[in-house]
Amino acid sequence: MDGDFAPFPELIKLRRKYGYLLVIDDAHGTLVCGENGGGAAELFECEKDIDIGVGTLSKAAGCQGGFITCSTQWKRLIQSRGRSFIFSTALPVPVVASVHAALYVSSKETWRRSVIWRHVQYFASLTKLEITSPIISIVVGSEAGALRASRYLLRSGFHVTPIRPPTVPPNSCRLRITLSASHSSDDIKRLVDALTPWLPVKYGNGSYATASKL
Repeated sequence: MDGDFAPFPELIKLRRKYGYLLVIDDAHGTLVCGENGGGAAELFECEKDIDIGVGTLSKAAGCQGGFITCSTQWKRLIQSRGRSFIFSTALPVPVVASVHAALYVSSKETWRRSVIWRHVQYFASLTKLEITSPIISIVVGSEAGALRASRYLLRSGFHVTPIRPPTVPPNSCRLRITLSASHSSDDIKRLVDALTPWLPVKYGNGSYATASKL
């Protein structure tokens, strides 16, 4: 939800020690993280240590459906015992063709990933926030405050979704921002300017305080 990564190095270390099954949900990492868009596992160079990877085709691929990456052994087990797989319908051919096209574009236009991560660095430099991915959450607090902030941003030209309970605990509502390669540096600068009333202020001792709301 907040765009942060699981502690992959620690998880891999524990897996190698205890031999447990390691399953990752990499919905937002596919085609975005890693040199080849292989996701968080590629980014942290631990692909061989992941037993099962679950991802979606509705984010960077811009389609619908999902996928599982695993060994042949796990594939056979899931195909024969996985109820949600057995009783589901295959993706329509046009959707599969769209996914294939998205993979082709991702492999040929690698500059898109570079642009996204430059945007992440630029947003961080403007806001002084410690962010690690193109998904950025800014905690507002109350549900009414999050809705008010979202409406203000929409009037300013930005569609920023307010995240409310039950997705997050009460009084921890937040604005969820997603940066993409289609954004420009000017877009990000204008967004940060519009977000100013809700950006936390960092003090010299490392503590944060939330600025006053509109």
